[in-house]
Amino acid sequence: MSELLVQVREKSIEAVHEGDIKALYALLENHHTELTDEIEQGLYGNILDLALELLTNTLEIQAQLSLENEQERYTLRALYEYAISHYSAAQYNDAKALFEVLEGTAKEEKFQKSMKIHALACAQKINIDDFLDKYCEVKEKMDDFYITEFNKEAQKLLDESECSSC
Repeated sequence: MSELLVQVREKSIEAVHEGDIKALYALLENHHTELTDEIEQGLYGNILDLALELLTNTLEIQAQLSLENEQERYTLRALYEYAISHYSAAQYNDAKALFEVLEGTAKEEKFQKSMKIHALACAQKINIDDFLDKYCEVKEKMDDFYITEFNKEAQKLLDESECSSC
């Protein structure tokens, strides 16, 4: 094993021990080209495990996660990426459930609204490509880790869901 991979392994063990999701993401981003698929998947697995643990702890104490707190932000990012992976695989029910958990767990209204739109699209089994094309204002480079800009069609989706619960 190369010296770099040994260092990545040691840093990842330390990050997991400390519960530092940000450090795991930094390893992925800084060494992406040098990592094998197996190591990369292991890092993502560690990220998801830590994120799920923090989510569970948050739910147990009936708290919310904030984008303002660095570790909580990375937790929301990991869970969002996990939900998107389910959505991309057309696992609509699983993705919808994850988006709903994210909506109910986050403090920020803008994030909550975004997750609600995602969940509604999953509920209607709108495939992810159509969702991006029809409902989202996607720029070449996103401003954040999640989709924040939506068009009028997305607002109609929200309005319809609110009317159906009237």
